[in-house]
Amino acid sequence: MNVLVAPDSFKGSLSAVRAAEIIAAAIARADPAARCLMLPQADGGEGTVDAMYLGVGGRLHLHMVPDPLGRPVQARWLQLPDGSALVESAACIGLPLLREDEREPDRQRSDGLGLLLRHLHDRGYTTIYCGLGGSATNDAGLGMAEAFGVRVRFRGGAQRTVREMLRAVESIETVRCDDCRIVVLSDVVNPLCGPRGATAVYGPQKGIVSEDIGDWDEAIAHFASIGCRDARAVDTGAEGMGAAGGIGFALACFTGAELRSGAAFIREHSGFDSALPHADVVITGEGRVDGQSLDGKVLSGICTAAKKHQVPVVAFTGDLQGNADELCDSLGLAGLYSIRPEGTPVAESIRNTEALLDAAVLDAWPAISAMR
Repeated sequence: MNVLVAPDSFKGSLSAVRAAEIIAAAIARADPAARCLMLPQADGGEGTVDAMYLGVGGRLHLHMVPDPLGRPVQARWLQLPDGSALVESAACIGLPLLREDEREPDRQRSDGLGLLLRHLHDRGYTTIYCGLGGSATNDAGLGMAEAFGVRVRFRGGAQRTVREMLRAVESIETVRCDDCRIVVLSDVVNPLCGPRGATAVYGPQKGIVSEDIGDWDEAIAHFASIGCRDARAVDTGAEGMGAAGGIGFALACFTGAELRSGAAFIREHSGFDSALPHADVVITGEGRVDGQSLDGKVLSGICTAAKKHQVPVVAFTGDLQGNADELCDSLGLAGLYSIRPEGTPVAESIRNTEALLDAAVLDAWPAISAMR
Protein backbone atom coordinates (compact mmCIF):
# COMPACT_ATOMS: atom_id res chain seq x y z
CA MET A 1 0.00 0.00 0.00
CA ASN A 2 1.35 3.40 -1.00
CA VAL A 3 0.69 6.00 1.69
CA LEU A 4 1.28 9.70 1.13
CA VAL A 5 1.92 11.21 4.57
CA ALA A 6 1.25 14.94 4.31
CA PRO A 7 0.28 16.60 7.61
CA ASP A 8 0.26 20.26 8.51
CA SER A 9 1.77 21.27 11.85
CA PHE A 10 -0.08 20.57 15.09
CA LYS A 11 0.38 24.14 16.24
CA GLY A 12 1.79 24.48 19.72
CA SER A 13 2.98 20.89 19.89
CA LEU A 14 4.34 19.34 16.67
CA SER A 15 5.91 20.64 13.49
CA ALA A 16 4.59 19.20 10.23
CA VAL A 17 7.90 17.37 9.78
CA ARG A 18 7.70 15.73 13.22
CA ALA A 19 4.03 14.82 12.73
CA ALA A 20 4.90 13.10 9.44
CA GLU A 21 7.70 11.15 11.13
CA ILE A 22 5.36 9.91 13.87
CA ILE A 23 2.63 8.88 11.43
CA ALA A 24 5.08 7.05 9.17
CA ALA A 25 6.72 5.26 12.10
CA ALA A 26 3.36 4.07 13.43
CA ILE A 27 2.38 2.74 10.01
CA ALA A 28 5.71 0.93 9.68
CA ARG A 29 5.01 -0.88 12.96
CA ALA A 30 1.43 -1.70 12.03
CA ASP A 31 2.19 -2.82 8.47
CA PRO A 32 5.87 -3.23 7.49
CA ALA A 33 4.84 -3.79 3.87
CA ALA A 34 3.26 -0.33 3.57
CA ARG A 35 5.32 2.25 1.68
CA CYS A 36 5.21 5.75 3.12
CA LEU A 37 6.27 8.92 1.33
CA MET A 38 6.58 11.85 3.73
CA LEU A 39 5.75 15.27 2.30
CA PRO A 40 4.86 17.61 5.18
CA GLN A 41 2.62 20.48 4.14
CA ALA A 42 1.99 24.09 5.12
CA ASP A 43 -0.27 26.92 4.05
CA GLY A 44 1.94 29.99 4.26
CA GLY A 45 1.93 30.01 8.04
CA GLU A 46 4.13 28.20 10.50
CA GLY A 47 6.20 25.44 8.87
CA THR A 48 6.18 26.86 5.33
CA VAL A 49 9.98 27.19 5.19
CA ASP A 50 10.44 23.68 6.63
CA ALA A 51 8.01 22.10 4.15
CA MET A 52 9.70 23.72 1.17
CA TYR A 53 13.19 22.91 2.42
CA LEU A 54 12.28 19.25 2.82
CA GLY A 55 10.52 19.18 -0.55
CA VAL A 56 12.96 21.01 -2.82
CA GLY A 57 16.07 21.78 -0.76
CA GLY A 58 17.91 25.08 -0.87
CA ARG A 59 19.92 26.94 1.74
CA LEU A 60 18.63 28.08 5.13
CA HIS A 61 19.62 31.45 6.58
CA LEU A 62 18.98 33.45 9.76
CA HIS A 63 18.42 37.19 10.09
CA MET A 64 17.84 39.13 13.32
CA VAL A 65 14.64 41.20 13.37
CA PRO A 66 12.21 42.44 16.06
CA ASP A 67 9.35 40.23 17.22
CA PRO A 68 5.81 41.69 17.58
CA LEU A 69 6.84 43.48 20.78
CA GLY A 70 10.18 44.72 19.44
CA ARG A 71 12.42 42.08 21.01
CA PRO A 72 15.18 40.56 18.84
CA VAL A 73 14.46 37.20 17.24
CA GLN A 74 16.38 35.11 14.71
CA ALA A 75 14.06 34.68 11.72
CA ARG A 76 14.82 31.78 9.42
CA TRP A 77 14.38 32.10 5.66
CA LEU A 78 15.16 29.91 2.68
CA GLN A 79 17.14 30.53 -0.48
CA LEU A 80 15.45 28.26 -3.01
CA PRO A 81 17.39 26.34 -5.68
CA ASP A 82 16.10 28.66 -8.43
CA GLY A 83 17.64 31.70 -6.73
CA SER A 84 14.44 33.09 -5.20
CA ALA A 85 13.85 33.56 -1.49
CA LEU A 86 11.11 32.34 0.84
CA VAL A 87 10.16 33.88 4.19
CA GLU A 88 7.28 33.27 6.57
CA SER A 89 5.64 35.81 8.84
CA ALA A 90 5.36 33.24 11.65
CA ALA A 91 9.15 33.20 11.99
CA CYS A 92 9.35 36.84 13.06
CA ILE A 93 5.89 38.04 14.12
CA GLY A 94 4.22 34.72 14.90
CA LEU A 95 1.76 34.20 17.74
CA PRO A 96 3.91 31.43 19.33
CA LEU A 97 6.61 34.04 19.97
CA LEU A 98 4.39 35.55 22.67
CA ARG A 99 3.17 34.23 25.97
CA GLU A 100 -0.59 34.17 26.55
CA ASP A 101 -0.33 37.18 28.87
CA GLU A 102 1.62 39.16 26.25
CA ARG A 103 -1.13 39.15 23.62
CA GLU A 104 -1.97 42.85 23.34
CA PRO A 105 -2.70 43.66 19.66
CA ASP A 106 -2.63 47.41 20.34
CA ARG A 107 1.10 47.07 21.12
CA GLN A 108 2.04 44.48 18.50
CA ARG A 109 3.46 45.52 15.14
CA SER A 110 4.64 43.75 12.02
CA ASP A 111 7.94 45.65 11.62
CA GLY A 112 9.98 42.43 11.80
CA LEU A 113 8.54 41.10 8.56
CA GLY A 114 9.15 44.41 6.77
CA LEU A 115 12.77 44.46 7.87
CA LEU A 116 13.25 40.86 6.73
CA LEU A 117 11.76 41.64 3.31
CA ARG A 118 13.88 44.79 3.06
CA HIS A 119 16.99 42.76 3.88
CA LEU A 120 16.28 40.35 1.02
CA HIS A 121 15.38 43.17 -1.37
CA ASP A 122 18.65 44.94 -0.59
CA ARG A 123 20.57 41.70 -1.15
CA GLY A 124 19.28 41.68 -4.72
CA TYR A 125 16.64 38.96 -4.68
CA THR A 126 14.31 39.59 -7.59
CA THR A 127 11.62 37.13 -6.46
CA ILE A 128 10.57 36.80 -2.83
CA TYR A 129 7.84 34.43 -1.67
CA CYS A 130 6.27 35.63 1.55
CA GLY A 131 4.24 33.13 3.56
CA LEU A 132 1.52 34.80 5.60
CA GLY A 133 -0.17 33.10 8.52
CA GLY A 134 -0.01 32.57 12.24
CA SER A 135 0.82 36.19 12.99
CA ALA A 136 0.33 37.85 16.36
CA THR A 137 -0.28 41.24 14.74
CA ASN A 138 -3.48 42.90 13.55
CA ASP A 139 -1.99 46.18 12.28
CA ALA A 140 -3.01 45.67 8.62
CA GLY A 141 0.69 45.67 7.75
CA LEU A 142 1.36 49.23 8.95
CA GLY A 143 4.53 48.20 10.79
CA MET A 144 5.67 46.00 7.90
CA ALA A 145 5.15 48.84 5.44
CA GLU A 146 7.08 51.42 7.48
CA ALA A 147 9.95 49.01 8.08
CA PHE A 148 10.09 48.18 4.37
CA GLY A 149 10.46 51.86 3.54
CA VAL A 150 6.93 53.19 3.01
CA ARG A 151 6.57 56.72 4.38
CA VAL A 152 3.42 57.11 6.47
CA ARG A 153 2.41 60.54 7.75
CA PHE A 154 0.08 60.93 10.72
CA ARG A 155 -2.12 63.82 11.77
CA GLY A 156 -2.19 65.21 15.26
CA GLY A 157 0.18 64.41 18.07
CA ALA A 158 1.93 61.23 19.08
CA GLN A 159 -0.11 58.07 18.70
CA ARG A 160 0.42 55.42 21.32
CA THR A 161 -1.58 52.37 20.20
CA VAL A 162 -1.77 50.55 16.89
CA ARG A 163 -5.42 51.52 16.49
CA GLU A 164 -4.65 55.18 17.15
CA MET A 165 -1.93 55.08 14.52
CA LEU A 166 -4.19 53.42 11.94
CA ARG A 167 -6.88 56.06 12.53
CA ALA A 168 -4.37 58.93 12.33
CA VAL A 169 -2.85 58.03 8.95
CA GLU A 170 -3.03 61.14 6.77
CA SER A 171 -0.95 60.32 3.72
CA ILE A 172 1.29 57.57 2.39
CA GLU A 173 4.31 57.72 0.10
CA THR A 174 5.14 54.23 -1.09
CA VAL A 175 8.45 52.83 -2.33
CA ARG A 176 9.21 51.66 -5.85
CA CYS A 177 9.57 47.91 -6.01
CA ASP A 178 9.88 47.41 -9.76
CA ASP A 179 13.08 45.39 -9.41
CA CYS A 180 11.58 42.82 -7.04
CA ARG A 181 8.55 40.57 -7.43
CA ILE A 182 6.87 39.68 -4.14
CA VAL A 183 4.44 36.77 -4.11
CA VAL A 184 2.21 36.38 -1.06
CA LEU A 185 1.49 32.80 -0.01
CA SER A 186 -1.67 33.23 2.04
CA ASP A 187 -2.99 30.76 4.57
CA VAL A 188 -6.57 32.09 4.36
CA VAL A 189 -9.08 33.45 1.85
CA ASN A 190 -10.52 36.09 4.19
CA PRO A 191 -10.97 39.71 3.08
CA LEU A 192 -9.50 42.62 5.03
CA CYS A 193 -12.59 43.80 6.92
CA GLY A 194 -16.14 42.77 7.70
CA PRO A 195 -17.69 39.70 9.33
CA ARG A 196 -15.26 37.39 7.53
CA GLY A 197 -12.34 39.78 7.79
CA ALA A 198 -9.02 39.47 9.59
CA THR A 199 -10.17 41.03 12.85
CA ALA A 200 -13.58 39.36 13.18
CA VAL A 201 -12.33 35.84 12.43
CA TYR A 202 -8.79 35.76 13.81
CA GLY A 203 -8.63 38.74 16.16
CA PRO A 204 -9.99 36.89 19.22
CA GLN A 205 -7.12 34.38 19.20
CA LYS A 206 -4.70 37.32 19.16
CA GLY A 207 -6.29 38.95 22.19
CA ILE A 208 -8.95 41.22 20.63
CA VAL A 209 -12.19 41.22 22.65
CA SER A 210 -15.48 41.01 20.77
CA GLU A 211 -16.64 44.54 21.69
CA ASP A 212 -13.50 46.03 20.06
CA ILE A 213 -13.81 44.26 16.70
CA GLY A 214 -15.89 47.03 15.10
CA ASP A 215 -13.47 49.71 16.30
CA TRP A 216 -10.52 47.78 14.87
CA ASP A 217 -12.33 47.37 11.55
CA GLU A 218 -12.99 51.10 11.33
CA ALA A 219 -9.34 51.93 12.03
CA ILE A 220 -8.10 49.41 9.47
CA ALA A 221 -10.63 50.58 6.87
CA HIS A 222 -9.36 54.15 7.26
CA PHE A 223 -5.74 53.07 6.79
CA ALA A 224 -6.72 50.99 3.75
CA SER A 225 -8.62 53.89 2.19
CA ILE A 226 -5.53 56.14 2.40
CA GLY A 227 -3.34 53.37 1.01
CA CYS A 228 -5.66 52.81 -1.94
CA ARG A 229 -5.78 56.55 -2.58
CA ASP A 230 -2.07 57.32 -2.30
CA ALA A 231 -0.31 54.09 -3.26
CA ARG A 232 -2.28 51.55 -5.27
CA ALA A 233 -5.99 50.84 -5.53
CA VAL A 234 -6.65 47.23 -4.55
CA ASP A 235 -9.81 45.29 -3.77
CA THR A 236 -9.79 44.93 0.02
CA GLY A 237 -12.58 42.38 -0.29
CA ALA A 238 -10.45 40.01 -2.36
CA GLU A 239 -9.34 36.64 -1.03
CA GLY A 240 -6.20 36.78 1.11
CA MET A 241 -6.31 40.52 1.90
CA GLY A 242 -6.92 39.65 5.54
CA ALA A 243 -3.99 37.23 5.81
CA ALA A 244 -1.71 37.75 8.83
CA GLY A 245 -3.83 40.50 10.32
CA GLY A 246 -4.12 42.39 7.03
CA ILE A 247 -0.53 42.14 5.80
CA GLY A 248 -1.88 40.59 2.61
CA PHE A 249 -3.53 43.95 1.89
CA ALA A 250 -0.41 45.95 2.73
CA LEU A 251 1.87 43.94 0.47
CA ALA A 252 -0.60 44.12 -2.41
CA CYS A 253 -1.16 47.85 -1.93
CA PHE A 254 2.38 49.04 -1.25
CA THR A 255 4.53 46.60 -3.28
CA GLY A 256 2.12 45.30 -5.91
CA ALA A 257 2.47 41.79 -4.54
CA GLU A 258 0.57 38.94 -6.13
CA LEU A 259 -1.65 36.96 -3.73
CA ARG A 260 -1.70 33.18 -4.04
CA SER A 261 -2.93 30.25 -1.99
CA GLY A 262 -0.05 29.14 0.21
CA ALA A 263 -1.40 25.60 0.53
CA ALA A 264 -1.66 25.20 -3.26
CA PHE A 265 1.86 26.54 -3.74
CA ILE A 266 3.34 24.11 -1.21
CA ARG A 267 1.42 21.15 -2.67
CA GLU A 268 2.75 21.95 -6.12
CA HIS A 269 6.35 22.71 -5.19
CA SER A 270 6.86 20.11 -2.47
CA GLY A 271 6.12 17.25 -4.87
CA PHE A 272 2.70 16.47 -3.40
CA ASP A 273 0.79 17.00 -6.63
CA SER A 274 3.11 14.76 -8.63
CA ALA A 275 3.07 12.01 -5.97
CA LEU A 276 -0.71 12.04 -5.43
CA PRO A 277 -1.75 9.91 -8.45
CA HIS A 278 0.48 7.07 -7.21
CA ALA A 279 -0.95 6.99 -3.68
CA ASP A 280 -3.55 4.56 -2.37
CA VAL A 281 -4.39 6.85 0.53
CA VAL A 282 -3.34 10.26 1.88
CA ILE A 283 -2.90 10.70 5.61
CA THR A 284 -2.87 14.28 6.83
CA GLY A 285 -3.58 16.14 10.04
CA GLU A 286 -3.44 19.41 11.91
CA GLY A 287 -3.84 20.73 15.41
CA ARG A 288 -7.49 21.75 15.03
CA VAL A 289 -10.19 20.84 12.54
CA ASP A 290 -13.25 23.08 12.48
CA GLY A 291 -15.27 25.24 10.10
CA GLN A 292 -12.20 27.39 9.34
CA SER A 293 -10.52 24.31 7.83
CA LEU A 294 -12.61 25.04 4.74
CA ASP A 295 -11.04 28.49 4.22
CA GLY A 296 -8.00 27.79 2.07
CA LYS A 297 -6.24 25.66 4.65
CA VAL A 298 -4.01 22.65 4.01
CA LEU A 299 -6.74 20.12 4.77
CA SER A 300 -9.32 21.48 2.34
CA GLY A 301 -6.73 21.81 -0.43
CA ILE A 302 -5.52 18.24 0.01
CA CYS A 303 -9.08 16.92 -0.11
CA THR A 304 -9.87 18.91 -3.26
CA ALA A 305 -6.71 17.71 -5.02
CA ALA A 306 -7.19 14.08 -3.93
CA LYS A 307 -10.80 14.00 -5.11
CA LYS A 308 -9.65 14.59 -8.69
CA HIS A 309 -7.63 11.36 -8.52
CA GLN A 310 -10.18 9.47 -6.38
CA VAL A 311 -7.61 8.99 -3.61
CA PRO A 312 -9.17 8.75 -0.10
CA VAL A 313 -7.94 11.19 2.55
CA VAL A 314 -7.77 10.46 6.27
CA ALA A 315 -7.05 13.19 8.81
CA PHE A 316 -5.96 13.23 12.45
CA THR A 317 -6.46 16.21 14.71
CA GLY A 318 -5.72 17.19 18.26
CA ASP A 319 -8.81 19.36 18.66
CA LEU A 320 -11.97 18.38 16.78
CA GLN A 321 -14.47 21.24 16.82
CA GLY A 322 -17.81 20.11 15.42
CA ASN A 323 -19.44 16.92 14.24
CA ALA A 324 -16.93 14.54 12.65
CA ASP A 325 -19.40 13.15 10.10
CA GLU A 326 -20.52 16.62 9.00
CA LEU A 327 -16.92 17.80 8.67
CA CYS A 328 -16.05 14.68 6.66
CA ASP A 329 -18.92 15.46 4.28
CA SER A 330 -17.96 19.15 4.00
CA LEU A 331 -14.26 18.48 3.42
CA GLY A 332 -14.54 15.24 1.47
CA LEU A 333 -12.66 13.13 4.03
CA ALA A 334 -12.80 9.35 4.14
CA GLY A 335 -12.03 9.47 7.86
CA LEU A 336 -11.46 12.03 10.62
CA TYR A 337 -9.93 10.98 13.93
CA SER A 338 -9.42 13.01 17.08
CA ILE A 339 -6.27 11.94 18.90
CA ARG A 340 -7.47 13.49 22.19
CA PRO A 341 -9.20 10.96 24.45
CA GLU A 342 -12.66 12.08 25.53
CA GLY A 343 -12.53 14.15 28.69
CA THR A 344 -8.81 14.90 28.44
CA PRO A 345 -8.00 18.62 28.88
CA VAL A 346 -6.54 20.27 25.78
CA ALA A 347 -3.40 21.37 27.66
CA GLU A 348 -2.72 17.79 28.75
CA SER A 349 -3.20 16.42 25.24
CA ILE A 350 -0.83 19.05 23.86
CA ARG A 351 1.86 17.83 26.24
CA ASN A 352 1.34 14.26 25.02
CA THR A 353 0.68 14.89 21.34
CA GLU A 354 3.41 12.58 20.07
CA ALA A 355 2.18 9.56 22.02
CA LEU A 356 -1.48 10.33 21.28
CA LEU A 357 -0.88 10.68 17.53
CA ASP A 358 1.11 7.44 17.45
CA ALA A 359 -1.65 5.55 19.28
CA ALA A 360 -4.41 7.03 17.11
CA VAL A 361 -2.69 6.01 13.88
CA LEU A 362 -2.17 2.46 15.16
CA ASP A 363 -5.83 2.21 16.21
CA ALA A 364 -7.11 3.55 12.89
CA TRP A 365 -4.76 1.58 10.64
CA PRO A 366 -7.03 -1.47 10.10
CA ALA A 367 -9.79 0.82 8.77
CA ILE A 368 -7.32 2.87 6.70
CA SER A 369 -5.63 -0.18 5.15
CA ALA A 370 -9.04 -1.44 4.01
CA MET A 371 -9.46 1.68 1.82
CA ARG A 372 -7.05 0.51 -0.87
